[in-house]
Amino acid sequence: MSYDSLPDDVRDRPLTDPALQADVIDLILGLETRHGGGVALMVCDQHDRGVQPVVVSDIPDTARATGLRELLDLLLPAVGEEGGSVLVGRGRRRSLVPTDRDREWHQCAIDACGRHGVRLLGFYLATPQGVEAMPEPLAPTPRRG
Repeated sequence: MSYDSLPDDVRDRPLTDPALQADVIDLILGLETRHGGGVALMVCDQHDRGVQPVVVSDIPDTARATGLRELLDLLLPAVGEEGGSVLVGRGRRRSLVPTDRDREWHQCAIDACGRHGVRLLGFYLATPQGVEAMPEPLAPTPRRG
């Protein structure tokens, strides 16, 4: 599946399937916005259905995650009150290999969602070469006594 062949009932489907998530990020984070280092959020309802995309463009590659944290701290309280979730994509000019900066942004989204009680459905990198999910956070290793 690709974004130009999304199912007709995509608005009724929960965005829990990684292939559908990647297609949605591909759709809302266009090539020009990827080149400009944009970020995209798909705000979802309590059933994980996409209800509102939010796109911010022209973010320098060197930008710290503080801007993302500020954006999420503005949006997520309302999403959390409704029991919603969010899907996040970060645009870059090239390379789908995650960098330390990408990991910083991913962790920022994880932390913000945790603070506001919002489910993070996924965090994706989007470049002209494609869209790839960031690895899921590792579960804490149990301590041995």
